[in-house]
Amino acid sequence: MSEMQDQQTPTQQASQVTIRPMTWADVDQVVEEFNNTWSSKDSGEAQISLLNARHFVLRYLTETTNARVAELDGKFMGVALMRVQGQPLLFSQAQAELDMVDRRLSDSVLGRKNLRRITIWHGLEDGVEAQSKEADASQAELKLFVVSQAARGRGVGGKLWRDMLSQLDSKGVQRFFLHTDSACDVSYYDHIGMERVAARIAADQAESIQDGNFYDDIFIYAAPLSQQLQRWGMGANQQESASGESTESGGDKQ
Repeated sequence: MSEMQDQQTPTQQASQVTIRPMTWADVDQVVEEFNNTWSSKDSGEAQISLLNARHFVLRYLTETTNARVAELDGKFMGVALMRVQGQPLLFSQAQAELDMVDRRLSDSVLGRKNLRRITIWHGLEDGVEAQSKEADASQAELKLFVVSQAARGRGVGGKLWRDMLSQLDSKGVQRFFLHTDSACDVSYYDHIGMERVAARIAADQAESIQDGNFYDDIFIYAAPLSQQLQRWGMGANQQESASGESTESGGDKQ
């Protein structure tokens, strides 16, 4: 799932954006930001909404091989989670944590209802991904890309996106894809030249889903990495610093 809107204003250019490797200690902040961005009023309770967000983040982390955190003046402002074929998993503890969250959701009637809806949603997404055939065509998937509302307009999204491209380039990736839906600004991916390779339009679906219909449309976008590197003015095989961190004073505009 991806969300990115980032237009910088002149008064914000002095802020310093830093990108660093994600650690397990960042998980709570990622969950909080996911919940702030995508929490659903249908969840019923704030605690259930937070568990839903933790489920999604941990599910992404079970397949994550590369993870990068954006900070603005030292404060967490965004994250990019990637899965690159042939690379080792980054967080071996994620599956056990996910199982624990699902057990907590199963402890209440409302939690079980939410977990059933989430499971159905995963199935719908998997179906669209199978339709796209990108699991075979691409060497990497962007599992999660989110930038805090507090960082919008400060160059964080563009900096984190370019860092993500650099990470994929350093692993020899030639093509990557991502999932998104109509809860996000999907037109952004059209704007930056990515191709919509598969879609599930909710209004076209005749089936009725237990515990409520899913009204969000689901999309798969994909692109050759070389195309995105060119779009963002980057050369191939750019090298990261020895520490894996990069720093930039805000100045990019999308």
